[in-house]
Amino acid sequence: MALPRLLDGLAFRVGLLLTVALFPIGLIAISLTRQVEQEEDARAESAILALTAEAAASEESFMRAGASVAGALAAALPVVRQDPVECNGIFETFQRQNPQYVFAGFIDPEGKVQCGSSGGAVDLSTSPVHQQMLARPEPRIDVSARGRISNASVIILSQPVFDAEGAFDGYVAVSIPNQGLFRNSERFSVDRPIELVTFNDEGAVLSTESKSAADGSQLPRDRSLKSFVGQPRTAFTGETVAGEKRVFAVVPIISDTAYALGSWPVARIDRGLGATLLSPLIFASLMWLVSLGVAYLAVHRLAIRNISELRARMQSFSASRRLDSAKAPLAKPLEFREIDQTWEETAATVVREEAELENIIHTRTVLLKEVHHRVKNNLQLIASIVSMKIRKATAPEARTALKEVQMRVMSIATVHRALYSTSTVGHVQADELLKEIVDKTIEAVLLPTGGIRIETSYEPTQLYPDQAVPLSLLAAEAITNAVKYVGRPADGTAPWITLRLLHEGTERARLEVANSRGAALAPVEQTRGTGLGASLIQAFAGQMHGSAEVTEDDPARYAVRVSFPIVGFDADPVEAGIDDGA
Repeated sequence: MALPRLLDGLAFRVGLLLTVALFPIGLIAISLTRQVEQEEDARAESAILALTAEAAASEESFMRAGASVAGALAAALPVVRQDPVECNGIFETFQRQNPQYVFAGFIDPEGKVQCGSSGGAVDLSTSPVHQQMLARPEPRIDVSARGRISNASVIILSQPVFDAEGAFDGYVAVSIPNQGLFRNSERFSVDRPIELVTFNDEGAVLSTESKSAADGSQLPRDRSLKSFVGQPRTAFTGETVAGEKRVFAVVPIISDTAYALGSWPVARIDRGLGATLLSPLIFASLMWLVSLGVAYLAVHRLAIRNISELRARMQSFSASRRLDSAKAPLAKPLEFREIDQTWEETAATVVREEAELENIIHTRTVLLKEVHHRVKNNLQLIASIVSMKIRKATAPEARTALKEVQMRVMSIATVHRALYSTSTVGHVQADELLKEIVDKTIEAVLLPTGGIRIETSYEPTQLYPDQAVPLSLLAAEAITNAVKYVGRPADGTAPWITLRLLHEGTERARLEVANSRGAALAPVEQTRGTGLGASLIQAFAGQMHGSAEVTEDDPARYAVRVSFPIVGFDADPVEAGIDDGA
């Protein structure tokens, strides 16, 4: 039983096909090819290192000669420095006898050319070379794209001068035109296509052999020239900024001052192996293509196609809750047949349980709406009984008290009517509920004299019954007090009442009720307060886990603000982090 199951499994089929394709390759051709490439890269790097040193020989002698000349002129400077004519004569004579130099001169710490081959005073205080010499007075080799004196691209070799006490006292500089370098590069251009670049100890390019290297496209992509400073001769294989694979070599020209970077195209390097290297590469490539084709065929036919079919069936079931039968089940591996069977059983269970859950929810919704409907009817019955008591009452105080009770009962009834009328029986829209309750309350208690301007504003807010009921009672109580105590402003404008339901962030809300103050509109006996309304407002705010604030400092305005959190059904204020002020 175990053997047929193994032979029928996906792992055995894919493993058998891939083993037939990949076993002949092993580590033979690829490892051999890699080993040969590494050996040839090392040989190429050694060769390019020697070629770079040979190609940079003339540049090395040129720069060493310039550095020596600058040092000799700096040593002779103290003897002739006091005589400007003699000092200028030395530099002019030197430049005449050595035409390969375009300038030689002494520059003081202020950047003024005290004497030199140019014969005139020149201010070099703002040149980068002068600034760098002031920051670090030591022998330097720099490049200037346009020299201040020669107006040409030059390489500047500088030698600092110190006084008897060792303080920096200026420097001697000699300039070599860039065209004077790479005089022997032509013999490398045909049979040895080497690109040569020189740079100083700050990683700045001093000179390049060709225009193709002048833009920096032949420099290493992943290593800066600064990283080679202070390092011995080194060679490595990498890519240029332009993306060409080359062998690079770095050779010091003047220790810790100037370096040469040579590079050679990898494609031009003769590895000298011929067919010996080509054969394993062709063999490895052919075997790779064969294995790729077999692997794709095996994985696609045995796995991907079956997985795609199962995914399509899942998507169809998710959209329509209809379970489609699997296609060609006998052609599938055993594992996928078992997965299909498990999926069909799971889908059937989901459909059955969803139907049961929907039935339970429907039953619960019907029962809950019926409860709210019955509660609303009972409250309306109570309100009707109270209304009959109002008509039979003779004392004004009794009629007023019964009317207030009736309004509060009707407010609660309105909440339950909203709960059974909406499709979401768990919560109500507080903004719609308040609008209905406030409109009925104002209609019931509005003074016969009229003329009161009433403004309302409600932001959409959903609340559970635990907060909706006290909020409706609080709003009815606050609007009743506002109508009762509203006054005509001293400026003669119409009396007003405002009611707003606002959001405070995403988890809090605020109810504001305000009225104008002034000459009372209601009879004096109706404006005598007992304090019951304020007590009820505070009690209702506490039931919502909120706080009530009364503002009556303004002689023209009276306001009640109730701020409360929007909590879930039957929420525990302690667990929710709510301070209800209790």
